[in-house]
Amino acid sequence: MSLSPRSSTFTHSWSPTTVRTAVARDEFEILYPTIRGFLLLQFEAHNMPRDVIEYYERCLDYNTFSGQYKTGLLVVETAEAFKGRPLSDTEYQNAAILGWALIFLHSYFVVSDNIVDQVATTHGKLAWHRVAGIGWKALNDAFLLDGAVYQLLREHLRQEPYYVDLIELLHETRHPAFFRNPIPQQFQTPTDLQKVASIYKSAIYSFYLPIALSMIFCGFPVEKSSSLDFNYYDSVLEILLPLGEYAQMQGEYFESRVGHAPRHRSWCFDVVQTTGSPQQLATLETHFGKEDSTSQLHVRSVFEEGGVDARYQQYAEDAYTRITGLIDALPELQSPNGDAVLRRSVFRTLLEEVHGRTD
Repeated sequence: MSLSPRSSTFTHSWSPTTVRTAVARDEFEILYPTIRGFLLLQFEAHNMPRDVIEYYERCLDYNTFSGQYKTGLLVVETAEAFKGRPLSDTEYQNAAILGWALIFLHSYFVVSDNIVDQVATTHGKLAWHRVAGIGWKALNDAFLLDGAVYQLLREHLRQEPYYVDLIELLHETRHPAFFRNPIPQQFQTPTDLQKVASIYKSAIYSFYLPIALSMIFCGFPVEKSSSLDFNYYDSVLEILLPLGEYAQMQGEYFESRVGHAPRHRSWCFDVVQTTGSPQQLATLETHFGKEDSTSQLHVRSVFEEGGVDARYQQYAEDAYTRITGLIDALPELQSPNGDAVLRRSVFRTLLEEVHGRTD
């Protein structure tokens, strides 16, 4: 499979906000029909019935355009930012394949998590398992989406020297051992552990993976030759884990603020639970997590009375200051295997994008 040549999305004043224009998005998304065609050909090569192939196509179309193009496009943008120049057509194709593989991986987790959490809607439409005629078949479909990740990488990048590093990174991020720091002692109940897992998933899949995939693509070594070598990936993870936590807490805050209380415990819930009156806690117990407008209004009122807005503003400023310090401490080192530089501007822009969100 060969992807069509494209014009460069590079700009010397790089940032996800400015580069992620309609043109950049179109150049990235226009590759999807070719990628989908390749995946469907794999089914045809195994003599799958036509109705099965059509079902697979429907599954791909429904679950890959779910608002996550930004994560995939970030792989391309970051590669251009680290290299400080436009990507060649071949480089763009490889980086875009990585971006689309990440989108399929994210879709796999969204479909499977929605089944476990019994989510009704996602990204403004029915969750895949809630679509008429799908149901529990969605569990098998999630594995098909996961398989698409490795079909794409094997077809396009198997000959690249960094291929094994890509595969190992994708597998490593699934395993709890990846989270090198122990779970904080205050997170002891199953619900608390679920909350930690949710934060880590946001940090890993929305922030760390697109950046780490770009770093591997740009030649930043995964393994250290000696104990004195700089650990590029741990240093980046130290920035992107708290940034992902900030983004997760922010999302929960904005959802609750407009009355769309998350189904599970949220940052707002925790604030009121630790400081709220018995009446406020009783109201939360009755209405939290319900989707009717009356319950959401009650929850929002409790959050307002409990001083959630002021607490969030303080949390946001503290998080911004702490993450800024981590970024400032990151050395801008050149990759020993290419022309890329680990630029602090990439991380600053991601932080500003999160911190500047207003709804």
